[in-house]
Order: sequence, then C-alpha cells, then structure tokens
Amino acid sequence: MWKWEQGRLEYFQFDELRKIAKFGVEYDLRQALRQSLQDAVGLPFLPARDDYLPWRNYGRVFRIAMLTTRLGNNRSELTAVGKLLAQDGKVTTDEYFHFLARATTDPSPALSTWDNDAVLRYPLLFVLRFLLARATQGEMTTSIKDIVGAYKTSGFAGGEEDTEYLKILLNSMAGSRVADDRQPRESIKVLAQISYLTATRDTITVSLAKEDAQNLFADLTPIGGPSERSGDLEIVRRANLFPSATAEMNFEYPESVLNNVNEAGFDVFSEGTRVRRSHLTIERNQMIRRRFFEVNPRTDCDFCGVDTQKIYPWTDELLEIHHLLPLCSGARTSEEGTLIEDLVAVCPSCHRAVHRYYDRWLTERDRLDFADTDEARGVYEAAKQMLGTAN
Repeated sequence: MWKWEQGRLEYFQFDELRKIAKFGVEYDLRQALRQSLQDAVGLPFLPARDDYLPWRNYGRVFRIAMLTTRLGNNRSELTAVGKLLAQDGKVTTDEYFHFLARATTDPSPALSTWDNDAVLRYPLLFVLRFLLARATQGEMTTSIKDIVGAYKTSGFAGGEEDTEYLKILLNSMAGSRVADDRQPRESIKVLAQISYLTATRDTITVSLAKEDAQNLFADLTPIGGPSERSGDLEIVRRANLFPSATAEMNFEYPESVLNNVNEAGFDVFSEGTRVRRSHLTIERNQMIRRRFFEVNPRTDCDFCGVDTQKIYPWTDELLEIHHLLPLCSGARTSEEGTLIEDLVAVCPSCHRAVHRYYDRWLTERDRLDFADTDEARGVYEAAKQMLGTAN
C-alpha cells in the first residue's frame, strides 16, 4: 500500500498548510526553531526541546504537501505551490487538494523510497476517481476500506478510463480488505477537505450531481512527464506545474451548486470570484448540512436569533449552514471525519447579508480572502455586533 506521514492529520489541514507556507516566506523551514514555528502555526511541534529542530520530525509533512524542498547546506526553499499558498486568496482548497491527488505518487519523491525509474502509481488520484465513478452510478457513499481494497486488488495506476473503473464496481473488486490501512486512511481523510466530500470515521460521501462527477472524473489526469533523479528536484518539477494543471480544471460544479444559488439568495456569488464559489460549494454540501442538523437540531438563526420555526411553523429546517473559515478553505477533518465546529446555522436573509458584509469588508481592504480562521471568525462576529447595534 502507499506510504503517508501517519499521525500528522492536523498538520495537513488547509489552513495550517497556509500558515506554514507564510512562515516559510520569511524563515527557512529547515532551520526554523520550534517555538517560532509553533507560535506562527498554532500547533505543537514535538518534541518540546529547543535543540530539536521541527524539520527532523515534520520535514516529510512539508515535502509531501509540496510546500518546500531541501537544498544543500541544510537549507530549504518554498516551491511554487508553497509560495502561492502563502498568499491569501490565491489558491482554494479544491485547487490544492485536486492537484495534490494528481501529483502524489507511489513511490513518493518526498520519501526515502523514491525511485525515478519505478513505474509510478497515483493512489490519491485513484481515490478521487474511484469515488467519482461510483457517484456516476448513484453510489454516493463508499467505505474507506473498500477504496483501499480496490486500489490493492485492481493494480490501477490511477489514470485508467472510466470504463475500467466501472469494471471494478461491477465485479465487486472493492470488497478486498487490507490488514494495515492506517497510512492510506489518513491520506484519504486529508483529501476529504475537498468541498464536495464528507467523511465519517469509516466512509466518504460525494455530494455532486452525476454530470458534475462525470466531468470531474475526465478532468482528473495524472501529473506526468520525465521524472527527476533527485526527489527534491522532482517535487520542484511537479510543483511548477500547479498553475497550468489547475487552470485546465473546472471547480464550479454547476449542476450541483450554482443551479441552486438563486434559491438560497446567493445571486451575488454567481458572478463572484473562485474563492467565493469554493466557499459556496461547502455551504451547499447536502451531507455536511445533514450532519450539522443531526448534531444541532435547532431552528433559531445564529446571526439574528429569530426562531424560524415559530415564524414559519409549516417549514422544516429553513436554516442554512454558514462556514466560518476563510473563503478559500474547505471543511476541516479529523480521524472521526468532517468537523462541523466551523459551521453555524443562519436564516436565508442573514446568510445573504453576511456574505455581502464579507464582500464589502474585503473590497475596502483590497483583499481576496481572510488571512486566517481567527480573522474570518472575527469579521463574522463584527457583522453580528453591527446587527445588534442596528436593532
């Protein structure tokens, strides 16, 4: 099975990767001191010893994520991907993780097993295409064990035609189990930050219309080309392909999301930037919505406080979900699955008003997105306070 940096799931969260990249603009990640990096990112970098540089335990995370590469004289340098992630609003969750899936291989240039002469397989690309192939057949939820088993049994590289993937489904090859799937499981949970995916501890669900799933399947192709002998030079080569590889893909999922925009009062988003559209996809993910209200069976708006059930007693779940992270960010994941702590329930009018407040706030500052989670939450709370003042 494929290798991954196990036990580091929280460090692969999109917002944390952005913080690490921003730190890497100013400081050499290979020489970074533990306390400095910890203060910048907000995560522990163990062991808690000042003489133990974080790179020794976390350098593989930075390289697997394609943020940085090693140079001579114990230095490192941000890749083209790392430099883009360091800029607010330049890269969305979907752009980054779809590229990571297309560029991650087994063997990996970030690990000691790298061999540029080896026949490469694309395990994360296989994961996405397997899920999408199932979605085109109306099978939206898939066991993680079945995904890993199908990868092992099929021997696929990842870029096979849709007809070949359908044979896997028809022949029930996905039923094979893998005894030790911990590293693949964790990498799949990392991918579950993509806006149309939702994870539980053991499953992944796709929230896309069949047509969007078909189109996305066709767009997802391996990042190929002649491999470099050096793993670090190979990471650089692949990272340099990010702009062109991303430009050729469509991340709007029109049949799944944008057809419903006007119903939700988001007409302002139909002509918005790609980061706003990415944010909208999260908020229109029906599985995330379902999980949120299963845990929070409420009918009062978090923003204005109105109980919609009392005003409209004939309605059921009138509230919508609002995502509190930066616009470019997906839903965070843990070992238990997609987290819902970053969501609040708001009535349609307030939801539309909040996003227009975001638009004004960002436009006044000539910004594409919020710098981080704290800023995004702070702007939401500022809007709530302004509403309270108006009342």
